[in-house]
Amino acid sequence: MNTTYQIIDAFSAAMLEAGIQPPNNIVADGSLKRFHIAGHKIGSLNGAYKLNLEGLKPAGYFEDFKSGIKANWKADGPIKTLTPAERQQHAAARQQRQQEQDQRHQQAANAAQRLLDIAKPFIGNNHPYLLKKRVDSHGLYLLKIWPKRIKNDVGQWQSVVVKNVLLVPLIDINGKLWNLQAIFPEPSQELGRDKDFLAGGRLGGLFHVIGKATDAVIICEGYATGASLHTSTEMQVFCAMSAGNLQAVAQAIRNADRNKKIIICADNDEKTPGNPGLTAARKAAQCVGGALAVPPIAGDFNDYANMEVLQ
Repeated sequence: MNTTYQIIDAFSAAMLEAGIQPPNNIVADGSLKRFHIAGHKIGSLNGAYKLNLEGLKPAGYFEDFKSGIKANWKADGPIKTLTPAERQQHAAARQQRQQEQDQRHQQAANAAQRLLDIAKPFIGNNHPYLLKKRVDSHGLYLLKIWPKRIKNDVGQWQSVVVKNVLLVPLIDINGKLWNLQAIFPEPSQELGRDKDFLAGGRLGGLFHVIGKATDAVIICEGYATGASLHTSTEMQVFCAMSAGNLQAVAQAIRNADRNKKIIICADNDEKTPGNPGLTAARKAAQCVGGALAVPPIAGDFNDYANMEVLQ
């Protein structure tokens, strides 16, 4: 016999054994979930899983779209009915985990504010990233040094610094600063990427907003995409930073204004199995009764805008 937590732990272990890093929080509601796999491109949703606890034996499925790894999974027995004492124990553990996560989020929010306090508002486009994307700064900051602590190949902690970094403030629907996206002038060899977030920081439901309020708003993924869309439409744009966050941002905006017209502008990831950008954007649009816009090329609306400029 197994408890719900043992089932989820066993399912996570099966994913690890197959070579897939599972998400931190597995939701066992029987519906398909997309998630980011550690080591893949930041913001990507190349993983998927489904775990159903109903039936004689709980069963699930998981897949890594990039590597092609996929498998069906079944528990070795039915779920055990918890005693009142066990339910109380699990509830206390769940509350403890939530408190610890809330604390990490607040610590990251404090760090975000400290970094913005020493950074300078950036105007124009004279930064390698902005020049490459052919967009201007809209509410960005310039930080001389972005500090980071990482583990090296032998498991030792080392300090990494990236210079001349753009900061993208990430706020919630109430305007509270929770996190920052750091955009590097070029990919960092030590970090293996060209963007970063504050460690332990909140991301769900956060966004960077471009422009003043308009009757209709646009929600997209990345900053450069949002800047291009704002320039071409003059509409207010909310940059959700990832496909997986589009729905949370859309729902936050819908809850704040039941009559707001919302347009979800998808990344067209047609070269990635399952087209995660379009899939997530379509779901977000459906959830809030919004419109869906898709670039007519493989890529995002910044790619499309730059293609038109170059032609």
